[in-house]
Amino acid sequence: MKPDIRLAAASAADAEALSAAGIRLFAQAYGRFSRADDLAVHTEQYFGRDCVARELQAPDVSYTIAYDADQIAGFVKIRRGTTPDAVPAAAAIEVQQLYVDAGQQGKGIGRTLMDHATAVARDEVYAGIWLSVWQDADWATGFYEAYGFRRVGTAEFRLGRSKFMDYLMWLALDDVS
Repeated sequence: MKPDIRLAAASAADAEALSAAGIRLFAQAYGRFSRADDLAVHTEQYFGRDCVARELQAPDVSYTIAYDADQIAGFVKIRRGTTPDAVPAAAAIEVQQLYVDAGQQGKGIGRTLMDHATAVARDEVYAGIWLSVWQDADWATGFYEAYGFRRVGTAEFRLGRSKFMDYLMWLALDDVS
């Protein structure tokens, strides 16, 4: 990772910047596969300032931001709660969002954010981490599989009127050094 990248826990003061980054980074990753109106509704619902501000106050959600100088280069959102039946452990956290700016990819930021999520899971005594990722997002599934995640099921993901299939992926912490 670049030496000037730093991680910081997000706070309520970060809601606006984190919202803008989420909208931008989701559009970078998935905008070309989505209808513009569906993308706008989805990003407002899941990355809008009010949503992010609420989640920053929720005890079961945490965000960690990767900064390059003063700019958000990426972030990870961790959620604690229920797990899908396909996940082999009830005590697992979800990496609900992990995004890295397209111009910052290949610099180890995604791995650093995932290492952070793994450390959180260990510190909070979870058995592992689960996530869902679009089946056609080869760049993302390849990253997760290289990290050690394995596919354990599928789930439907709706983005507006469009339906996509996601892989449910699992990483047992016993398998991570």
